[in-house]
Amino acid sequence: MFNSKIKWFHAKPKTIEMLRNAIKKHITSTDFQIFYNIGSHISKGQNSYCYEFIQNNDDKLNYVVKLIKREQIGDLNQLYNELNILKILNHPGLPKFIEFFKTNNTYYIVMERIEGQKLSRLNSTTKQQLSLIQIQQIIIECLKILQYLAQIQVIHRDIQPDNIIYDQKLQNASVKLIDFAKATIIGTDQKILGTPGFIAPEILKENKCSTDSDMFSLGCVFYKLLVKQDLFQGVNREEIMKENQKCLFNLKNLQLIRIPQSAQHLLSQMLSLDPKQRIKPNEAINHHFFKESIDISSSPKFSTRNLSLSKSIRNLEAILTSPTQNQQNLLDQQILIDYFQNELPPINQVPVMKQVKGGYRFTNSTDTNTQKKLKTENKLN
Repeated sequence: MFNSKIKWFHAKPKTIEMLRNAIKKHITSTDFQIFYNIGSHISKGQNSYCYEFIQNNDDKLNYVVKLIKREQIGDLNQLYNELNILKILNHPGLPKFIEFFKTNNTYYIVMERIEGQKLSRLNSTTKQQLSLIQIQQIIIECLKILQYLAQIQVIHRDIQPDNIIYDQKLQNASVKLIDFAKATIIGTDQKILGTPGFIAPEILKENKCSTDSDMFSLGCVFYKLLVKQDLFQGVNREEIMKENQKCLFNLKNLQLIRIPQSAQHLLSQMLSLDPKQRIKPNEAINHHFFKESIDISSSPKFSTRNLSLSKSIRNLEAILTSPTQNQQNLLDQQILIDYFQNELPPINQVPVMKQVKGGYRFTNSTDTNTQKKLKTENKLN
């Protein structure tokens, strides 16, 4: 179908196939089952289902199909808006659109199959925090994607861990931004869309969005990767949305868990409440955070092999009272390495400094709470 008219072609099968491959991205086809067999189910979205599938003349799972039932769509314009955006995308960090099928009751969006794991799953299933180098890699690749989207005037409007796929199996690990169902061209749609906990304040308060709004959302993802907690928290979507609307947060607590100063600086610029003051993708790409690296091998004395954060703290307490500059540098480096290379402590065990006679020592909120509880019990007794 082209321009709402059905076109019929008569030729040899090979010629028809060549013609179809040349124009399929720009037309709507009707016979999905002729060309593809649906395989296993991958995921379910708000209004759609994703499946693996294979071409009838191939045995490789090179594609996925987004299957949408007609009755699940409130506004067909949103579907065709997504299609029009997918067709113009041309970037290694974005999904490649293949073709579109329409039947009486179902729509099929065919796209390339992307290897890897969603950040949401990776961050929840692994016991180990992503390394600082991996976080640098993920964020800088996402920034390159935002830079490209700004150039073609597209706003994604739903940047969150569920829509970022990270493949670390490849020699050069790849990052992909997926799901353009809520995307829009600048100036065409100002609806309040997004995932609670990752929505920029100007969208919620002023019903305005821009490419700067995507930067705020990526900042929320960056925070989650660093801290392994959401910036805006709640027991359900409603509570999270309320916290998101308030948009009250304090990044100073990152100093307590030894997040690098450069990461804190970049994060604060990405999460600026004023979109005009928010850092731009090209500026963020050149931020000094991405020029830093941690050389674990340079500190053999502070090996991180099977070393928990609490054990590191105990080993280093001895030099805290009056450290030399070299000792302080080693201390900073070790805690940084240990934080990013090993399992994170529970939220109530984030290390803090406590003043004691003759200097300072590390403690945590668990110790403090236990001491308070004991004092309370002693008073009651």
